[in-house]
Amino acid sequence: MMKAVFDALSQGRHLILESPTGSGKTASVLSSIIENAGNRKILYLTRTNSQQRQVMIELRKLTARRKVFAIAIQGRNSSCLLARGSEEMRTGSAEELSSYCARLKDLTRSGLEGCRYYSGLMLADQAELLDWMRRKLPDAEEAIDFGADRGICPYELSKSFMSDADLVVAPYIYFFDPFIRRRLLEWMGTQPGNLIIVLDEAHNLPDYLREVESIRFSLRAVQGMKKEAEEFGDPEVISGVSVRDLAEILERVIRTISDEFVLDEDGIVPEDELETQIMEELGVSSRSFHVISAVLSNQGDVVRDAKLKEGKLPRSYIRSFSDFLRFWVEVEPQHYVKLVNGGENPSLEAYCLDPAIAASPLMEASTTIHMSGTLGRLEDYRALLQLPEDTIMLSLPSDFPPENRRIVYVDDITTRYEVLARDAAMLSSICTRIVDICNRVRRNTIVFFPSFGLLESLLDLGIERKMASSVLIERRDMRQEELMHAVERFKNSKDAVFLSVIGGRISEGLDFPEKSLEMVIIVGIPYPRPTAKQRALVNYYDILYGKGWDYAVRGPALRRLLQAAGRMIRSETDRGIAIVLDKRMSYFSGIEAERVEDAAEAAASFFSIKNCENG
Repeated sequence: MMKAVFDALSQGRHLILESPTGSGKTASVLSSIIENAGNRKILYLTRTNSQQRQVMIELRKLTARRKVFAIAIQGRNSSCLLARGSEEMRTGSAEELSSYCARLKDLTRSGLEGCRYYSGLMLADQAELLDWMRRKLPDAEEAIDFGADRGICPYELSKSFMSDADLVVAPYIYFFDPFIRRRLLEWMGTQPGNLIIVLDEAHNLPDYLREVESIRFSLRAVQGMKKEAEEFGDPEVISGVSVRDLAEILERVIRTISDEFVLDEDGIVPEDELETQIMEELGVSSRSFHVISAVLSNQGDVVRDAKLKEGKLPRSYIRSFSDFLRFWVEVEPQHYVKLVNGGENPSLEAYCLDPAIAASPLMEASTTIHMSGTLGRLEDYRALLQLPEDTIMLSLPSDFPPENRRIVYVDDITTRYEVLARDAAMLSSICTRIVDICNRVRRNTIVFFPSFGLLESLLDLGIERKMASSVLIERRDMRQEELMHAVERFKNSKDAVFLSVIGGRISEGLDFPEKSLEMVIIVGIPYPRPTAKQRALVNYYDILYGKGWDYAVRGPALRRLLQAAGRMIRSETDRGIAIVLDKRMSYFSGIEAERVEDAAEAAASFFSIKNCENG
């Protein structure tokens, strides 16, 4: 592993690295990079805060042998102390929060009432702060707590010393959002060609990049347009049509498109449908769209400036629609699909099918290292991101004793959408089976569900009160600190049950060493839902590679299964059993799984064998 990293660094090539969970990827890769980086800066990108924390823990161990200065940073919406308790601030875009923060800092530097935490940072002893950062190597959460205790801005604290750092740990968005990337490079004092980029949990990257390049506009945002029009003069966008008039037209059009094209969750919108309906309502030609977009953009800037002067977040739905309209009209149909999403808040979405579009800035870096325990076929990953042909690809097998992990499945249960929809008894069977396993085999257990919807359905059936053990639950929109507190409680238990969602924050990136996790129950195969978006992805990769099902359905499901099962085994002495409650497990040749009649009995037998060995 370290040699592959050395080769990539010395030859200026890209590296795709797959090695099983618990095999020491983070420490090995970091060690090799730190020794061989030269004058290059290191950017370590993670998907979740928990992964970021793990990187900083490894770095503290490594610095005992070789000193390295690393800084971890999160977005303003999670690290700004003023944003605490403000839903608007927590949901602000990077650009909105940057503008808001810049104004407060200008006021503070002018001696006016701006941000007390930025003022605290300006008045603090900078040498003392830098010394603390170097000695402590705090993760982002620790920096936030430090800032709150000292009355200084943790975000600006991390930024202040980033140019001194050898290594920066940040969320994916810091590199793949163009606006933030420009700022990040300025703070680090470097250029893309001088960067070594590590992409942790890289199996998540293609889906993430598709989302980065996608854009949507909802009915709720249309209501925001109306409100802004009322507050800021409601100017005309074309002769006889005001912003509010346009918003009312847009509201009717979105509802019409939703009624006509949504099947179940979403639907594909014909190529020129939105433009045609708006033009018919307005009685104009397509050439008027440029004028409309320009007027909306200017008015949106007026709204943003006015809000900023009032001390509010500079958000403008009028400006957002201008950006959306321009993007929607100009988008390339060979790489995007136009969708309408249903529900209580219907939305239009231009969804990117090709993750290579957002991945292209990686080509400017000196070296990129893509690593994961569950990438699948490395050639497929390289093709998805269009990495160069000379990319180094290395897949390493597990060297842990195979008898320490067992995977079994039952074939009388399924979470297949069509079955659950017509067979109400199946949901009850799933609940009974989970309770039976957990109550008969009292070990620390995580139950992974394919969705919050299914988890909540089983909570309605009373699964929590039927458990003999204490139960912890990952809920929708759960705060990171609240979730981590629940995880620590679980780790300190002996026979607790944690109800979670596969593909979420717990199923990836967290360590559960030794007996803190001994059994995993995976409820159903985590296939993507059969939406119009998903069908478009299958069709896109069928056209490109003839592997639509593998790229868009089977591969992601297999990776999620392996990630969930991999939570148990983190060392050569860890033991655990994974139980899949779905007969479709037999379709997966990439996992050595055994069919059993009685999953609870299989688990009990697995642990009794170990007890006999010890006795």
